[in-house]
Amino acid sequence: MTAHKTPDAPAPLTRKERAGRTRARILTAARAEFTAKGYHATTMAAIAAEAGVAVQTVYFVFGTKPALLQELLGVAVMGQSDDGLPVQRPEDSDWFREALESSDGHGALASFVHGSMPVYSRAAAVAETARVAAQTDPDVADVYAQAEARRIEEFGRVIRALADHDALRSDLTIAQATAVLTTEFGPQSYLSYTAAHGWTDAALAEWMSDALARLLLR
Repeated sequence: MTAHKTPDAPAPLTRKERAGRTRARILTAARAEFTAKGYHATTMAAIAAEAGVAVQTVYFVFGTKPALLQELLGVAVMGQSDDGLPVQRPEDSDWFREALESSDGHGALASFVHGSMPVYSRAAAVAETARVAAQTDPDVADVYAQAEARRIEEFGRVIRALADHDALRSDLTIAQATAVLTTEFGPQSYLSYTAAHGWTDAALAEWMSDALARLLLR
């Protein structure tokens, strides 16, 4: 009779790994609380309770509620690892490089729109939470302004690439075209189509690719 080998027990987590998992739980809890209740109605104690940690732990890891929101915006855009750290900047992804390098304007915009959908799926609700809170909280206003400045800069890179490939409409300046792209394909627009009107990401990506091509390309 053959004896069954007992499976090896998983190695215990290191202190760094435990801290990372705690960070991830707090960020996940903050996303749920902020998007459900809004920034101002969400307390650090509520986030701690949702994450299953002491409120002192939330303050120790993130310091302040605006700093926590800033970190949440970052991982929402880039994706979150098991340790609560950002995974990849959108501008480092294959689809963003394709949007910059393609000489076909329609293909460039399609790559950009389709690649952005998972980002908006993660980040749009958090960005909207920050936008609303920024209207009455100066600290959040700074956080939101920094996030928007980064978004506008990256969208502007796509527009400049279209212009470099002679695909941009001749009656639009770079600034005007960037304003069109950042406005028509922004977090509020994404939420309006999907959350308010029930469009799927796939349907929105197809329609938005065509709509932006009509607005921006020769």
